[in-house]
Amino acid sequence: MKKVVLTGATGYLGFALLTELIQNDIYVYALCRENSRRRSRLDVLPHVKVIEADLNHVEKIDDVSGCDVFYHLAWDTEQHRDFTRQYKNVDMSVNCLKLAKKLGCRRFICTGSQAEYGNVADLITEETLLKPTTSYGACKAATYYLTVDLAKRLNIEHTWARVFSVYGPNDGQNTLIMTIIRDLQSKGEANLNTNGEQMWNYLYEEDAARALRLLGWNPHSDTMYNLASRDNKPLKGFVEELRKRVNDSSIVWYGEEKSMVNMNVSSEKIRREIGEFENVKFVDGVSEMLALS
Repeated sequence: MKKVVLTGATGYLGFALLTELIQNDIYVYALCRENSRRRSRLDVLPHVKVIEADLNHVEKIDDVSGCDVFYHLAWDTEQHRDFTRQYKNVDMSVNCLKLAKKLGCRRFICTGSQAEYGNVADLITEETLLKPTTSYGACKAATYYLTVDLAKRLNIEHTWARVFSVYGPNDGQNTLIMTIIRDLQSKGEANLNTNGEQMWNYLYEEDAARALRLLGWNPHSDTMYNLASRDNKPLKGFVEELRKRVNDSSIVWYGEEKSMVNMNVSSEKIRREIGEFENVKFVDGVSEMLALS
């Protein structure tokens, strides 16, 4: 059985990846903070060993063996504009890369973010310059550059997946999709601050997790990728699909604000590398969320 190390297993995408890994007969050492909330749902899963660990002091972690890949998804996502809080993630990520080397992993896979690109009007490719506008995006970008350099010196493979908007049944309660669903169900209407014309992209959580698993064993995936759907269109298009699925007689009110955020992204590079990983259309993913809500 293949073995991996995973940080961030109690998080949104981390839990989706954990599920994907064990469903494919991969044993997971899940590194979690002591007293981590949502830790209990890991204890009932097969092929998972939970290790309580302080990721700022990884030198104390040694009861892991025989792992191929180290997946690093842990990140404090609160207060995106608080530089001091966000910068702690940079040190933690560098420490995790050193731990991956210590544990004998051949590859270190870390999730970045579309926030690294900042506000880009054109199609976003892996060649697009990074111009983050938040501390969160800046610290993600700094982590990318620092871990790429360190991985070369440690002689460990390095894969960076810049994640765009992922959605699914485990979505947080304050995301745009969950807020609209809640408002449409309770009030029959919802409001957007923007005009909804900004380009957007949604990738279902299971598809994102599948891509991350495949990156772990593809022999040529030692590089950086945009992790996103093929489906780029104005946010309003997604919202209207969502509205019709939740309550066809409901109304979504759009504002006049023109958003600077753009998620018109190319994901061709990762598809050339690992093949097709996207199975769930947006409306089907929303239907799954509603069925489980």
